[in-house]
Amino acid sequence: MPPSTLPIADGPAVIDLGDAGTVWDADADGGPVGLPRGWGLALALGLVLSLVSAVPLPEGVAEVTRRPLGNGAFQLAGNLLLVLDSDRAPTPVAAFDTGDGQDRWTYTPDGVATLSYAASAPGAGDVLVLWPDLCRSGTTGTTFAVDRRTGQEVWRASGVPVRTAAAVPGTVVMRSLWSDGCGALAAGAPTGGGLRWQALGAGGAPRWELPVEAGTRVALDAAEGGAAWAALADKQGAISVADFVTGRRSAAGALTAAPGDLVAAAGDLLVIADFDADPARGGTVLTAYRRDAWSAPAWRVTVPTGPASGRTDRFAVRPCGPVLCVAGQRTFVLDPASGATRWTPNVRADLAAAPGGGLAVAGARTLTLLDPETGVAAPARPGWERLGADADRLLLGTAAGEEGTLLGLRAGDGVTLLGTVDARLTACELEGPRLACATDTGEVVLLRLATKE
Repeated sequence: MPPSTLPIADGPAVIDLGDAGTVWDADADGGPVGLPRGWGLALALGLVLSLVSAVPLPEGVAEVTRRPLGNGAFQLAGNLLLVLDSDRAPTPVAAFDTGDGQDRWTYTPDGVATLSYAASAPGAGDVLVLWPDLCRSGTTGTTFAVDRRTGQEVWRASGVPVRTAAAVPGTVVMRSLWSDGCGALAAGAPTGGGLRWQALGAGGAPRWELPVEAGTRVALDAAEGGAAWAALADKQGAISVADFVTGRRSAAGALTAAPGDLVAAAGDLLVIADFDADPARGGTVLTAYRRDAWSAPAWRVTVPTGPASGRTDRFAVRPCGPVLCVAGQRTFVLDPASGATRWTPNVRADLAAAPGGGLAVAGARTLTLLDPETGVAAPARPGWERLGADADRLLLGTAAGEEGTLLGLRAGDGVTLLGTVDARLTACELEGPRLACATDTGEVVLLRLATKE
């Protein structure tokens, strides 16, 4: 199908979307004051469409190729678009050139291995790693590494890779019971079996190996840039630290955690959450230590929330942009330096950093950007949905006609329009000048963004 683009203009078209709002209060039952929701959306879409018809758009996006996706997964990896047919066992992985869309190779593991994820191997530009979804497969799983140029297998290892920080060399693979990897780690609960981390070089040679005994509470570093370490609390409650750069395990001074405590690794903080320390106030006492400064707490505060029932991640402490997010029955945003509460949305909201320095609700299609320091919401963008993001760009989309999508990039308080695609897009990956997007008809479309000469 040919690309659908719009005539070029002298410069980018930008829609200004108004003034900043007030502090975000996520009222699950309430709605905006004024016209009924349907009328507000209709007026907003009318405004967008009238602006689109009045302002010529740049020829900012062109279609390269479309491929069947079904219930599979896709990933941009440098000069390749990878399409994983995850419903099949073994799972075929097809690679397409992002320049011309042509087939490059297809890799299918032997046996009955299912694959759901793909990424470039850290520090190894010619190697791609492929691995399963533990929760979906119900097995320990196997990670496969292939040569990006030929699709030939380079190595395989039992387990699944850890998303590590840029400073961690090689690929760190975690082998565990599937139930531990899928549940115990997220819950901060003792593992049912032993666990092992192994770091592998580009060719599969082991760099180090670190075993962890059964019954240990394991807290992977929740830093948004990837894990550099993990905090471990053994059966006796003694806390130690596993360093993914060196592969060494060392004691965190004399720190201990009670059986009911949750231990969290959050960037450069180790946080112990005690749910029973302040029964009069009914909150959770958080005691934070700077990594490698175990002799005294950096701070200790009480947050008026406890673990959320009915969730695996019943209580979480993680960095979110420049602040620290504590998510239990409700979410509280703290100052990581002092532990002081900055603000709360008054409900459980899993917040994450968004391009441009704001916070957004993780996984939400509707777009509300929040100031990390105050919780004040940025100007609303009625009719626009978040399709994807990379470190610097936030990609938005809105319906164009019966079957098209108008794409735009967030630009300050407005949207820089790119052009239209002849499909309803549901989710996108961004990497440099390339976009790969799933459609509502079970395809993946590869797109090329115009670049400045």
